[in-house]
Amino acid sequence: MTFEAHFPSLTDEQKRNACAIMSAGCDRETAAKFLSCSLFNFQREMSQDSQFAADIRQAEATSELNHLRNVQRAARDDKQWRASVWWLERRAPERFGRRSSGAITARQLEQVISHLVSLVMEEIHDVADLERVVSRMHRAASSLQELCRDEGPPTALSADRKLITGMEQDEKDSNSIEEDDLSSFQDD
Repeated sequence: MTFEAHFPSLTDEQKRNACAIMSAGCDRETAAKFLSCSLFNFQREMSQDSQFAADIRQAEATSELNHLRNVQRAARDDKQWRASVWWLERRAPERFGRRSSGAITARQLEQVISHLVSLVMEEIHDVADLERVVSRMHRAASSLQELCRDEGPPTALSADRKLITGMEQDEKDSNSIEEDDLSSFQDD
C-alpha cells in the first residue's frame, strides 16, 4: 500500500468545509476532526496544496480580524468585548495571551537559539563537528517552534516529552555516527 493510499487527499468539498469552519474561529485540529482526518493528514494536505494552505491561512486571518474589530468597537462602546479578548488569548496565546513574569515568546527563543548557534560557530573549528552540532541545534529549534505553533502554550509535561523524544532521537543518531566512526577505525 502506498503512502498516498493510506492517507488519501482531501476532497475539494472537504477543503471548502475546512476553510468555512476555520473562518468561524476553529483551529486546524478542530477542522481535521470535523473532516474525520488526522491533523497530520490535514497539514500534509496543506504542504502539498499551496492554494489550500493559502485559503486556510486566509480563513485564520479572517476570523482573527473579526475579533480584533470587536475589540476595537468595544473600545468605543464597552459592550461584549471580553468575549473577543478571551478568544484572542486562546487562539493566539503567543501574541495575545497573558504572560507570567519570566516567560519568553517563541520569537525570543528563536533569537536566543540563533545567538547560541553563532557562539558555537565561533568556538568549534572542526567543520564536521560544527555541522553536526549546528544541525542538532536547528532540529531542537524546529521542535520548539512546532510546539509553539501547533499546540499553543504546551504544558510543561507535553513539552518535556516532545523535547526528550527529540533528544533521544538525536542521541541515537549521534551514537550511530560514533559507531560508524569506530567501525571505520577498526577495519584498518
